[in-house]
Amino acid sequence: MIEELRLFKFGAITGELLFSPGLNVIIGETGTGKSLLLSSINFLKGERSPIASEGTFVEALFKLGEEELSVRRELKSSRSRFFLNGMRVPQKKVEEIVSPLILFQSQRLATELLKPSYQLALVDEVSSNAELLKSYRELYLKYKEALERFEKLRQELSDREREIDVLKFQISEIEEADIKEGEEEELLELKELVSKAEELRQLREKSLYLLYEGEPSALSLISEVIREFEGLSLFPEIRERLEEIYYGLEGVVSEIEGRVEPPETRMSLSEIEERLIRIERIKRKYGPTLLDVREFLKKAKERLELLERGDEGLKEEEERVKGLREELLKLGRELSARRREGAERLKELLRKEFEELGLSEARFEVEFIPLEEPSPIGLERVRFFFSGNPRLPLSPLSEAISGGELSRFLLSVLKILSPENTVMVFDEIDSGMSGKILRKVAEKLKEIGKKTQVIAVSHWPQVVAAADRVFKLEKAEGGEVKVKLLEGEELRRELSIMISGEVSGGGLKAADDLIKSWEERWHTEQADTKR
Repeated sequence: MIEELRLFKFGAITGELLFSPGLNVIIGETGTGKSLLLSSINFLKGERSPIASEGTFVEALFKLGEEELSVRRELKSSRSRFFLNGMRVPQKKVEEIVSPLILFQSQRLATELLKPSYQLALVDEVSSNAELLKSYRELYLKYKEALERFEKLRQELSDREREIDVLKFQISEIEEADIKEGEEEELLELKELVSKAEELRQLREKSLYLLYEGEPSALSLISEVIREFEGLSLFPEIRERLEEIYYGLEGVVSEIEGRVEPPETRMSLSEIEERLIRIERIKRKYGPTLLDVREFLKKAKERLELLERGDEGLKEEEERVKGLREELLKLGRELSARRREGAERLKELLRKEFEELGLSEARFEVEFIPLEEPSPIGLERVRFFFSGNPRLPLSPLSEAISGGELSRFLLSVLKILSPENTVMVFDEIDSGMSGKILRKVAEKLKEIGKKTQVIAVSHWPQVVAAADRVFKLEKAEGGEVKVKLLEGEELRRELSIMISGEVSGGGLKAADDLIKSWEERWHTEQADTKR
């Protein structure tokens, strides 16, 4: 609970409020800043406020069991500073500690009730599903992780199949090319020879004709010269040199006969060129050299062997996913059963609360909508249906409920499920109500205040009279707003003004009746408690 709340220059408000553990009501004329005062609590948690200025501070003293916690936020040099028990701390620290301690409710915030997520959370709370839901969500996370691993592995295996197909094609393409060691060099030389076959034939014929076959030939002429030198027996050294030339030329003739001729090959020039083009394409794709091609082929075969070892891992993951899914569905069905039981219990509890709040003819149902797949919230989502008029059919809560009905619906819910150790703040939740309903609203707020501290803004004497403590905002000179605690005669006179518009005999009597009715109720409850 909040024991003390101090404000300085928060907008126009400066003051101190010493709250009661039960129902605290804040009143004041329009424009005094009642809602702003409530917003100071959010400001304390770290929310921005356009009305805060240099020198502003908000400070609260919380009582947590036997311990006290002081929280302060101030604006200094245009920057916020946060303090816990006098020690400066980061904003996040304050937010983490204070946020769970305070629950704001208003007609605007009551729209949370219209959200399916809130409705499901409400059913779970009535069903006491906290532990079961925690177990379900933990199992769901395991299931999702296993499913993601399975899908990832399956995708990898799908990619593996594509890679296998590519590797098989590459290996086949290289092996079918069947490129032999030194083949390319031989083909290049062969291409050169085949492309000049006619020139070689002519060169051979002419060379042999001039050197050996012709009349006269080079060899026959040299032979004749040698015979002339032999007949004279002179210049033996010249004759020897001529003989050397003769025999050397014979060797050349033999070499021409053996080498200078078109190659004998079954391949045409076009076939040689096609083969060279294929080799070049293989080198370009897998090379750049034939040595690189052979290395690529070796690695491709090794990789293919590795990928073709099977998908045992996929089968294991698939079995794991199936097992977790079965467990999850089992737990989810248990959760669903408890939710349906809880929904029936919620309907019965709300029916009683509706009767007390003037909604005796209202009808309420919970629709369960199955989901195709398990989700973090379970196997279904829920939707509240409502009708405040017996002549009208049930419709989704968001379409069927008025603002006043929604406020009473919220009060009913909070009466049933008001969390302990949480300050509940109501900003004009009784707006738009009157008569007996206001009395019932006051009773609900009072009942909630027995379980947890309530701070509420109200304009109605029925609610003010029920309060354990009443604070009034009043404008002072210069526009400043002060906070005043109303007790005794001051509270009595204020109630008279709220009832009749002035301090009058009738107004004071009505105020006394209101105060007396709540005192009698309190004494009755005390007596019942003692029994």
